[in-house]
Amino acid sequence: MAEVPQKSLERYDVLDRIAVGGMAEVFLAKAYGAHGFEKTLAIKRILPELARDPEFEERFIAEAKVAVRLSHTNVVQVFDFGRFAGSLFIAMEYVDGLDLAALLRRFKERHERVPLPAAFQIAIELARGLDFAHSHGVVHRDVSPSNILLSKAGEVKIADFGIAVAAQPGRVASAGGRRKVMGKWRYMSPEQARGEPLDTRSDMFSAASVMYELFTGEKLFPGDEAEDILRNIHEMP
Repeated sequence: MAEVPQKSLERYDVLDRIAVGGMAEVFLAKAYGAHGFEKTLAIKRILPELARDPEFEERFIAEAKVAVRLSHTNVVQVFDFGRFAGSLFIAMEYVDGLDLAALLRRFKERHERVPLPAAFQIAIELARGLDFAHSHGVVHRDVSPSNILLSKAGEVKIADFGIAVAAQPGRVASAGGRRKVMGKWRYMSPEQARGEPLDTRSDMFSAASVMYELFTGEKLFPGDEAEDILRNIHEMP
């Protein structure tokens, strides 16, 4: 069992660590209330070694502010935000299942494709979640299989708004000029890979890249190294 920060995080009982990334770690937890109320949820905590870094704290706070605005069945819901023992945390919906990246790997290992009815349903639900985010002026900037969660009940939910940008509708998600490139290279739009200002069309390009892989079983931009992937992105017809 992975080490947990401590048994209790404010009013949440932390059970186990279920994921870790470059900026944060995610724990399975439970919240309790009156008359036997009990709810399973996920706690996302900024990594201890990054807790004192202002840049990472700003990104984490921005994620919480963006995600809490998006109440939709195809977006992972945020319930709470706070600080405990020096680290910021987000309490959010727990999706009992797997991500799309894991599903695609399973089918690829069996030399099979995702059945068309399931692929169409995933694509439709992804589009609905993105449309809702975009209608609220949010550009995700990291639409990729690992950020698309699939529950055992058949739900499709977009997760990880850690590098999302809140922008005014109809305006690009940047104050101007080039910005630090963030996101997964393989699913980036050409303008994102060039570090240019973005709008909702960039997310749509990334979603199309995901859907291409979902329906064909092959990646739109092949290559194992970032340089190869970027060359394929820039040289696309």
